[in-house]
Amino acid sequence: MKTLTATALFATIALGAVAPAFANDVNVEANGQTFAFKPAAVMLKKGQSTTLHFKATAGAPHGLNVPELGINNVVIAQAGTNVTVTPKKAGTYDAHCTIVCGAGHSHMAMKFIVK
Repeated sequence: MKTLTATALFATIALGAVAPAFANDVNVEANGQTFAFKPAAVMLKKGQSTTLHFKATAGAPHGLNVPELGINNVVIAQAGTNVTVTPKKAGTYDAHCTIVCGAGHSHMAMKFIVK
């Protein structure tokens, strides 16, 4: 069972579904053609500063608002936007695109997991 779990975790990371744990810099792509954030989950460490590099790769601009992490109405465009966060509280924070960007807008979601 442990091998299967480790294999599944490796496959998830390799496919870009989860950013490497506790990285100091994380790239997050917002794709307006697939209506998805990549990675779909970012692991952050409580008390550790991490710079998030947001960039739209296709389609309209997107937005994120996760006030608990200091991500306040960030507009994600093709030019890119950087936000440095230092989480104060462990937990899982859901984030959804805040700018209507097309037919799949309601599916644009990601998670920030703070340990």
